[in-house]
Amino acid sequence: MDTAPRGPTSLRSNRVLALLAGARFAHFAAATLLFGLAAFPFYAPEPQPLTLRLPRWLDGCALLALITGVVALMATAANMGGGLGSAVDPQVLSAAVTDTDFGRVWVARLALAVLILVLRAVRRPAKDILLLGLSGLLLMSIALTGHGDIPGGVLGALHQAADAVHLLAAGWWIGGLLALVLSIGPVTDQTPRLLQRFSGIGYWAVAAIVGTGVFKSFILIATPSALASTPYGQVLLLKVALFMVMGVLALSNRFWITPALAKPGDQHIWFRRLRAQVAVEFTVGLLVLAVAGVLGAMQPPATL
Repeated sequence: MDTAPRGPTSLRSNRVLALLAGARFAHFAAATLLFGLAAFPFYAPEPQPLTLRLPRWLDGCALLALITGVVALMATAANMGGGLGSAVDPQVLSAAVTDTDFGRVWVARLALAVLILVLRAVRRPAKDILLLGLSGLLLMSIALTGHGDIPGGVLGALHQAADAVHLLAAGWWIGGLLALVLSIGPVTDQTPRLLQRFSGIGYWAVAAIVGTGVFKSFILIATPSALASTPYGQVLLLKVALFMVMGVLALSNRFWITPALAKPGDQHIWFRRLRAQVAVEFTVGLLVLAVAGVLGAMQPPATL
């Protein structure tokens, strides 16, 4: 029997946490996709479908990052004030911005998102190194807004550095998957090369995600048993399981579909399989980001 409290206070708290987790997911997803899309033209050939679609997607992700960033700040104020009404309370919002490290960093990140939108309005080169740098900074700066109870000193600095690398690697892979989805048009001689280039970069991204993820878990999870015995550990295991599904799909694309596309034969069948698998892999990637948003709103066992 579920014995959790169901009173008005509990329901308000659940709504606030749901808003916070949802806002974090949407902002995390927008920043992740923005960086991955900005990076893609630097390491992969740019097919005609991507050339036509990329500018609109970059603009949309940049705008979404700003809007969801504002909503996430309001959700944080609601969490501080204990109710949704606090999200628009000037005093609570002011306290969230001026009295917390999170608020000060977050406002700086919102200013960075505005700068990115201005940049997109005044210049639109196919390969924009300035956009790549600013979007990478927007993404990796999320590491500065993590759990406040993380140990300080060298260990805390290493955790933030690992978190930043973790974020950039996730953006490189998941944002690159979206670019790959946008790139897929009729089969051409470039298609196998495009997949090979993306897979080669993907190996490094996966290695960075695994390495930094293990290190972060070592700090955030007090004991191995906490993985199964705490809500945070259970949600983290779900994230790991989804990540493994992405890995299996990526290996299938690299060692099964890509070689088949490079050979003469009925390429249309393999092309349909490619489109389906890349779409599924990207969808699972979005689920990983959603779970990451939930984890960001939860308290790790090591800080309890």
